[in-house]
Amino acid sequence: MSTFNNHQSSFDSPSRKVKKEKNYRKSKYKTKKERLSLLIHEAISLSGSYDISNVANIQPRLYEAFGHIDLLPWIGLSYALANFCVVTLARKLTFAFNMRTIFIANLLLFIAGSAIAGAAQSMSMVIVGRIIMGVGGSIIQQTSYSYYAVLATPAEMTSLYGMTGGVWAIGLVTGGPIGSAFAENSTTTWRWAFYINLPFISVAAILACFCLPSHSLAPDIPVWQRLLKIDPLGILLHMASGVLFAIAVTFSGSVWDWGSGASIAVWIVFGVVFIFWGIQQYFCIFTTPEERSFPVHILSRRDLIPIWIACGCATASYAIALYYTPLFFAFARALIGHYNIIYIIGGGVALAAGAAMSCILDVDTPQSQVMALEALIGIGVGMTFQHGIAISNVINKNQRDRVDSLTICNMFQMGGISLILAVAGAIFHNVGHKLLVEALGDDADRYSDHDINEALAGVSSVIWESEDPKVLRGGIEAVAKVIAREFYIVVAFGSLILLTVESIRLHATV
Repeated sequence: MSTFNNHQSSFDSPSRKVKKEKNYRKSKYKTKKERLSLLIHEAISLSGSYDISNVANIQPRLYEAFGHIDLLPWIGLSYALANFCVVTLARKLTFAFNMRTIFIANLLLFIAGSAIAGAAQSMSMVIVGRIIMGVGGSIIQQTSYSYYAVLATPAEMTSLYGMTGGVWAIGLVTGGPIGSAFAENSTTTWRWAFYINLPFISVAAILACFCLPSHSLAPDIPVWQRLLKIDPLGILLHMASGVLFAIAVTFSGSVWDWGSGASIAVWIVFGVVFIFWGIQQYFCIFTTPEERSFPVHILSRRDLIPIWIACGCATASYAIALYYTPLFFAFARALIGHYNIIYIIGGGVALAAGAAMSCILDVDTPQSQVMALEALIGIGVGMTFQHGIAISNVINKNQRDRVDSLTICNMFQMGGISLILAVAGAIFHNVGHKLLVEALGDDADRYSDHDINEALAGVSSVIWESEDPKVLRGGIEAVAKVIAREFYIVVAFGSLILLTVESIRLHATV
């Protein structure tokens, strides 16, 4: 049995066991098996964060291979959206089955998704593979954090979450350049941006079979009864809400005209489903307060709400910087695959840097200024990105509340990335289309909407192949302008993080 288990009871009264915890930290993880179990969690964290950012720079290569400009935004969106949509399912599975079984099963699912995405013969199959990876990744992450929340002592959690946060940041930072390096190499191609997961996750799956402690939070009842208690209606409504919102935002304006029947219908269906989900969870329709998929009870915890908000704001700010800075360099500097490597090192820094970026970014902005401001955004984001999970675990003395709180942290994190990517994509397409047409002036009639969409996507387009310097200059200036406007989102979320600071201070009793 893991060293964790010997100290599980110390969760209940950490203030009375400070000395014991300090002594324990000197001798923890003495066996190779225990150290390997931690290595598995860190490896999975690295892979999960890598797969958020690895497609940031390979989308032009995917378009060259498969076309379908309308599906291109879903390459980046699909993984984070799937991760977000199954957070409630992941939480319920944690309470329904042995955690080691869940962990290993979803490692295999993640491997399958990576293989499908890497071997895809169409844009749709790449997206399907990314969705499968997101589903497996979400459940793996929830289970991994649940191991810490349930089995580690408070003293251990500080180190474990700090280590996991650092590894997570490394994956986010390296995903872009690694994916770009594969895509630009004619031997490996973009496919190895996905295949690279296979050997590492396979080794982790094998080690997990032997090293992970077997632990279950499930009640001692038959499996079919456990499945009935996972609140399937609530889980389906949550999934549908996230998917419908993403479809409504990304397709309105780009695929459907704003105000068209299709656009209005999707927005209405989203609103109805989302409201019904809230009603179903609040009034426990076809479920009970104890078994509902979303932990509504913990929303009354005023000490945790600002921490969750800060998590979501940090990830949303990161998503904007991740996906739109490479576009700026591709357009304004002709540097395909350029990627900022400084995202690791709170809210005030992100706010100031985001405001500066939105004000100064244009085609003539020096590269050094852009990179410096990106580094500042990285500092602000890094100070708030992962710490909420560790803090909420220390604040919560109840085991179930720890798991429920990390569920909401995960939801805010992945929701911050996926939903803001959808919103930012809609802004980029709709505002960018308008600005690009205005910049082209009389020459705009020479180009179709498809040509303009290709130009905005950063892929080969007759606009960028034009020999008219006026067309090129006007087009690049228009795109730089709309990218600058995206950073107002960073300003907004940086401000929101600052607004949470006072609330966090008032509740900081640990």
